[in-house]
Amino acid sequence: MFNFSGSTKKRVVNLGNKKSGYNNKINFLEQSRLQRQEREYQKNKEKSAIIIQNHIRKYLDLKKNSFAIINDWLNFPINNEQDFNSWINQFINLSKWYLLKQDDDLIYQVIKSLVEQLSDSMFEIYNTDGVILALNKLLSGLKDINILDLIVQALHIVISKTTNLGEVHGMINNLVKVFNNYELSPKQREVVIDLIFMINIHDSYHDFIKVLTLDYFDSENKKYLHVLRNTIGPTTRILQFDDEELISMLSTYLVIHGSEQFTQSDFLFIGSVLENIHCRLKLKDDDDEEEEFDAKDYEDDSKLNSNSASNTTTVYINDKISDSLDKLYSPVFIQGTIDLLKNESSELKNLALKILPALINLYPALKGKICMLLSIVPNCYKWFFETIKEHELFQLFINCNKDYVKTQELENIDKSSMESFWQTVFLFEESYSYWLIVSNDLESFNQDKLPIDDVKQFIDFLKVVCLTLIFSSNRSLFPQYINLKSISTTLLNQLYLKNLRMKFLPRDYWNLKDLVFNVDLMLSIIAEEEESRINAEENDEEEIVGLKRFKPVPIEILSKLEVLKTLPFFIEFNHRVKIFQALIDLDKQRNTSFNPFMFDEPKLIAKINRDSILEDAYNAYHRQGANFKNRLQVEFFNQYGKEAGIDGGGITKEFLTCVVKEGFNPDNAFELFKETGDNQLYPNDKIFEILYVGMDKEFQQIKLDYIRFLGMIVGKCLYENVLIDVSFAPFFLNKWCNDGMKNSINDLSYLDNELFKNLMKLTKMTNDELKQLELTFSINLKIDNKSYNLDLLPNGANVEVDSSNILNYIHQLANYKLNQSLKIQTKYFLEGLYSMISKSWLSMFDCFELQMLISGGKDDINIDDWKNNVEYGGYLDDDPAVIMFWEIVEEMTPQERCKLIKFVTSVSRAPLLGFGSLAPKFGIRNSGNDSVRLPTASTCVNLLKLPNYRDKKTMREKLLYAINTEAGFDLS
Repeated sequence: MFNFSGSTKKRVVNLGNKKSGYNNKINFLEQSRLQRQEREYQKNKEKSAIIIQNHIRKYLDLKKNSFAIINDWLNFPINNEQDFNSWINQFINLSKWYLLKQDDDLIYQVIKSLVEQLSDSMFEIYNTDGVILALNKLLSGLKDINILDLIVQALHIVISKTTNLGEVHGMINNLVKVFNNYELSPKQREVVIDLIFMINIHDSYHDFIKVLTLDYFDSENKKYLHVLRNTIGPTTRILQFDDEELISMLSTYLVIHGSEQFTQSDFLFIGSVLENIHCRLKLKDDDDEEEEFDAKDYEDDSKLNSNSASNTTTVYINDKISDSLDKLYSPVFIQGTIDLLKNESSELKNLALKILPALINLYPALKGKICMLLSIVPNCYKWFFETIKEHELFQLFINCNKDYVKTQELENIDKSSMESFWQTVFLFEESYSYWLIVSNDLESFNQDKLPIDDVKQFIDFLKVVCLTLIFSSNRSLFPQYINLKSISTTLLNQLYLKNLRMKFLPRDYWNLKDLVFNVDLMLSIIAEEEESRINAEENDEEEIVGLKRFKPVPIEILSKLEVLKTLPFFIEFNHRVKIFQALIDLDKQRNTSFNPFMFDEPKLIAKINRDSILEDAYNAYHRQGANFKNRLQVEFFNQYGKEAGIDGGGITKEFLTCVVKEGFNPDNAFELFKETGDNQLYPNDKIFEILYVGMDKEFQQIKLDYIRFLGMIVGKCLYENVLIDVSFAPFFLNKWCNDGMKNSINDLSYLDNELFKNLMKLTKMTNDELKQLELTFSINLKIDNKSYNLDLLPNGANVEVDSSNILNYIHQLANYKLNQSLKIQTKYFLEGLYSMISKSWLSMFDCFELQMLISGGKDDINIDDWKNNVEYGGYLDDDPAVIMFWEIVEEMTPQERCKLIKFVTSVSRAPLLGFGSLAPKFGIRNSGNDSVRLPTASTCVNLLKLPNYRDKKTMREKLLYAINTEAGFDLS
């Protein structure tokens, strides 16, 4: 018989006679531990419940008896200091336990009683911190403005009586909420701000200093200034604020500071704010009105556009903030900072090196004031340069014997030392760049500034710096990398242009030592960037050209492309010409392959009368815009009707050269251009003058449209590689390279050298001599026998020129002559030019190189190159006539050879890339055996028709006669 226990689990039988005692022991110990934990938990739970019950009973009792307790407190007799402090302690307990739960009327009564007692009592408060904490708790928990006002008053009384205030975390934040969220009376607002300044850094420094962002401060306050100065230390850091807050804080500090003298504490605070601002300021509704030269026109005088702007946020400020920040650009503040710069203390020197560069970057519209004040400090530039020369980095760059310093070499130098060095370099470069703009070439290297030998040595250093910045793989080695690179490349471009005028450096100075630019390798990347740029323009995308790439590009190639864009003179001129022509070829391919269904590229047809070439060309093509890049099909008409001929390119060349000849003739009916004393062309300033006085606007608009068309014509000549025999003034060509560039006083010599010399004489005159001239800041215009007044400054006719403003007068007059009076004409011309040729393509060249691009190469001809690139018709290269011809060419003077080239090609210079690039090739054709005939030419196909003269003397006489008189000139 079996017993059934109810369990179906099979019994485990240990047949091996093995015991499991070890496992049982472990299980037993673990079970005991868990049981102990459970008992401890239950014990603590019961204890906590008892505590909570006691507090709740106490709270309920207090709440039940709250009115009685408050009533007892309100009627508490105060006879001595001990009673007073007992009463205070009771208030602390009331506020701690249940005051916040009462209705507003009762709370108001309590706080009012406290304020009255605090105001009248002369007793010392023992538990000041307790009262302040209690009031702060009420301040954060209540919303009735009348109660809050009383709490603020109470805090004001307590803290004003306290000599040793402790930490009061969060109170300033609570007071700011009251200030911002409630409509306070002027008196209430004043009390709140006073209280905050009484607390100051007893709360967090961050919360205290943030109060300066409040819209309250509008006048000088010595009490507040004293507090701010005493809370600032050498290690003070202004962190965790955005740019707008920092600007507001800085503005408020300067308002509070008022007319007080700047102390070391002021410089410390201003420096700590400035070093954390990473934006640029611009005045709201800021327009481009003309201002004084030294205050406004401090802009990049190079053909570079600054690349820092695109990486820096712009913050727009109102007039109030702008007026307060003006104090940072005042002579008093700048001079004080300069004094710090020369201080023996390295800390103060470094402080100045933070403040001045930061101010330059902060408000571009005012940075000219800093640079101007630096420029008038005696021997300032010498001090800068000597300081820079003493540093080991200067020696490293000067003696590296390479084009740039490798990153690894820079990483071995102490970073703190490097930071102050680069700040010094930046400050010097900004101020010296300004000096190069406002000074004239005659005073550029005065001994009290920077002598020519020091300038040469600095350029040696600057060359290596610019290339190092471009090729550097570690930007963190340079503080404010983008700004430093921008001003360095800008200054090097300025010095390059100055050297073009003054020629104080060797001709091969800009040749690189070891950097090699493989044009063919770079062209594919350039083509890709150009495609990206065109797509961005067509799609109206606001993007930085070059960011979208189809495939990764080596950093070294990108750096070399940056050199091409920012410092193109480091790359050989011929290489840049190849890049320019390659870009045009790419553009042509793009235009011809745009429509795959067209079997022949489109042609623009025009019928041109020989008697009205300019007008007919304008009417036919001026509305074409970029379509003017397409092939032209021109038919010429003379008095006998249509001229014979098929345009294989020669007629187009003839058409372009004829339009250029007529359009740029200063004596034509429209008088669109004028000539300088050196017969160089620039837009006629009369157009601006007539528009300025409001006369004949319709006809002047027609002239401007013609100027735009002539820009298209010049662009078409460049596009088709047609050289034209026209010389433009350098100050006009400067605008082609960089349409935003402003010409300076130094360019005035190109326009009118006599005027330039006379203006320089004015700088040597005494004040009495200047007053005798009765000059004012105005110009007298004569139009149609009538006189009109044009002010160079607002109300300029009433501003007399004297020794205090003579430099400004000279610059304003130069600015008018070179920029203002030519601005609208240049704008129209460049619109036409840029519709054919991208402005970025032209930025690879300076004004003199651009003239060569337009008119051809050097003054003399490479005869061997010429010989090797000639096509003969009816002659062989060893025929007697051909041999005599080349002998005569070799015996000619350079001027005669240029005349011969012009006779055949219509341009007096050789092609930039040699005769091999001339299209069509230079040709010499046998025009018969008549030795009486003169040589003739077909300039449209670069063909010399040379009779088969039998003797050298006759050939020489006939050639020289033809090229000197243009007799027999046959534009067939």
